[in-house]
Amino acid sequence: GDYFKKEAIHFAWEFLTKELQIPKDRLYVTCFEDDDEAAEIWHKQESIPRDRIYRFGEKDNFWRMGASGPCGPCSEIFFDLGPEIGGNPSDNVMGGEGDRYMEIWNLVFMQFDEKEGGEKILLPNPSIDTGSGLERMATVMQGELNNYHTDSFFYLIEKTIGLSGREYVKDLSQLSEKARFEIEENNVAFRVLADHARSAAFLIGDGVLPSNEGRGYVLRRILRRAIRYGRRLSEVSLLPALALRVIEEMGTFYPELFANKGLIQSTLEDEERRFLSTLDQGTLILMDELNKLQARGSKVLDGATVFKLYDTFGFPVDLTEIMADEKGFQINHSEFEENMRAAREKAKASWKGNALAGDAAHFIQVSSELLKSTGPTEFTAYDGRMSDEGRVVVLSDGKKKVESLATNQEGFLAFDKTCFYAESGGQVGDTGKVSWPGGEATVMDCVKQNDIHLLTVKIIEGTLSTGALCKQEVESKEHRNIAAHHSATHLLHSALKKVLGNDVMQAGSLVEASRLRFDFTYNKPITTEQIKMIEDFVNEQISSAHPVGTEVTDPETAQKKGAMALFGEKYGSEVRVVSMGPHSMELCGGTHVNNTAMIRVFKIVSESGVSAGVRRMEALAGDAAVRFLMKHTLENQRALVETGLTANWSQFIEGESKLVTEWVQQSKETLRSLEKEIQSLKGDQVDVDSLIQSAQPFTVANKKGQLVCADISMDDRKVLSELSDKIRSKIQTGLVVVIGKGEKSHPIIVSVSKDLVGPLHAGNILKEMAIIMGGKGGGRPDFAQGAGADRSKTPEAFQKAKDFVTGL
Repeated sequence: GDYFKKEAIHFAWEFLTKELQIPKDRLYVTCFEDDDEAAEIWHKQESIPRDRIYRFGEKDNFWRMGASGPCGPCSEIFFDLGPEIGGNPSDNVMGGEGDRYMEIWNLVFMQFDEKEGGEKILLPNPSIDTGSGLERMATVMQGELNNYHTDSFFYLIEKTIGLSGREYVKDLSQLSEKARFEIEENNVAFRVLADHARSAAFLIGDGVLPSNEGRGYVLRRILRRAIRYGRRLSEVSLLPALALRVIEEMGTFYPELFANKGLIQSTLEDEERRFLSTLDQGTLILMDELNKLQARGSKVLDGATVFKLYDTFGFPVDLTEIMADEKGFQINHSEFEENMRAAREKAKASWKGNALAGDAAHFIQVSSELLKSTGPTEFTAYDGRMSDEGRVVVLSDGKKKVESLATNQEGFLAFDKTCFYAESGGQVGDTGKVSWPGGEATVMDCVKQNDIHLLTVKIIEGTLSTGALCKQEVESKEHRNIAAHHSATHLLHSALKKVLGNDVMQAGSLVEASRLRFDFTYNKPITTEQIKMIEDFVNEQISSAHPVGTEVTDPETAQKKGAMALFGEKYGSEVRVVSMGPHSMELCGGTHVNNTAMIRVFKIVSESGVSAGVRRMEALAGDAAVRFLMKHTLENQRALVETGLTANWSQFIEGESKLVTEWVQQSKETLRSLEKEIQSLKGDQVDVDSLIQSAQPFTVANKKGQLVCADISMDDRKVLSELSDKIRSKIQTGLVVVIGKGEKSHPIIVSVSKDLVGPLHAGNILKEMAIIMGGKGGGRPDFAQGAGADRSKTPEAFQKAKDFVTGL
């Protein structure tokens, strides 16, 4: 609002003609056809002759964001490159299709707010959107005819000339039309290679790698188009050498190019080798089809052939279109899209998805509507809570919104707030259950769309309706193991950088309860020694018991502190920084353990290459790692026993079985020791906080306490006693009852905090519980233990403990 058309026009004109000293007689101006104000300012204020001011319609000189919203007329400044540009004179006019007049400045006068019906209302504070193209300005300032002849590109064209031995002609104005056409075909190949080599080097340097989806497919299309044009110029490999030249020229200003030089080279070499193996065969098929069309007098290539080239030979559609156009043919885009849709449906039919797979468009629409009406879903579980309450704001059967879901129906829902983590950043979504008065549903998955958490559910009992207030309960054991694997992923990332080099970048990840998978950029096989170093580093960080810290800040501050950000990720104005000790700090929205010690152990189980310059590690943490290591330890012990028996069989036959007996005895002792360790590890993995969250409050002798009942599937009394002590220590005042699980009898532990001894007696409580379970036991006022025979009576035994505190 501080300035508008007069000032903006003057600033632009002054900068171009005075600061850059561009001759006025080579500049032309355009205005929107109805913008008399701008045209008059150009003529009267800046003395531009009226015959150098051109007026065009909305297509060229009116800018809008979309169907509605801020908009306004544009005014542009063009530079006359001169007649030496060549081409058809009838096209080389202002507003024509030729290249003689090049836009170098644009002024958007944002003065209207356009309503959906088309009505334009003046904005109270109009604004200016203005700017210029840097490379176009370089073309003007360096006196060249196009961007490719400036020092930003021409060094690459010179390199291509040297590699290919082919000629590049800068000035085509003196050539005949036929000669110009033939040479321009080669010139286009030179320019495509220069542009694409530079783009590819920067993309790979920033962590983008060729793939069949997302930005990786954009890179692959760029590379395959460049490879095809390179083949037109030479049989010699061109792209990797050109990328190396880009690194030499620009690496000083963009250090990521030097840092990833090896990755850039190997990626381009591998992609070139792969595509060249199918390029010739695919080209033969395409040319054969075009010849058949020519014979039939048709000029449109069918979509089935275009799809075959795409699906079988890796031809991007735009490459097929270019090759067909060079021979005077078009491609049938609609038929190609039909083939693509059929392929997607076939793939979809072979996949057994959940309710969210029903109608993707509906899924997106629902989340978009919710985002507008209620805002993003509030995620409440960064503090570690496993349960919460939330109100249902939408229900769907997977195809349409509904008011309710009945027993055995599946669908999805959204809450106003939730403790269920939604699949994001490679971490899978939480599972669990939700309940309401008279009903319960299983939560099978939780995903995020448009910042809305959508839970896939199956109604187990009752009817769930929109607006219902539900209790949400996350499957705590699964969630805990997911968190352990996610935190281990961060430590693995830092270990890879430490062992393999700082240029290692994350290329993908998967975090589940049972495993983690981490893809990263590295262009060499990884040795066994390096794998051990990586594994040891992670386990050192785990055993160091580093607290896991989180901080919410802005992206710039986070990165200044050294937090790693993933290339291509979109971050808002606030980001969450997760740090673990001195070596790991990342931007991350996932859930983690509170201390690295809770990861317990880390084990790499596989390492392989998945594509050019990308390696993959799969690893285990938490329960999964413990089970894996115990299994292998037991297998090794069994192998030792078998080896001992085999090695000493002859002595056994001769009656000298002492050594064999010692082997067997030693193995039995080892197995007993391992079983004890397993029991101890199981005790460590019990989620004490979750048990405390479900505690029942009570008051006795004017003291408020908590009753915690824990049903634990293990029979080691020592471990169960330690668990009881841990819970009692955390709640400080209360009663703790633990029932274990054995083969024939089931341990019962009762523990009373010191301040409640008197009103409560652990020994008496245990006796009553043991009787219910068909067992016996006793002990001190503060601690007692016994056993029961009938574990099916566990709920009644817990109820007896509740009766002791509620009856006081």
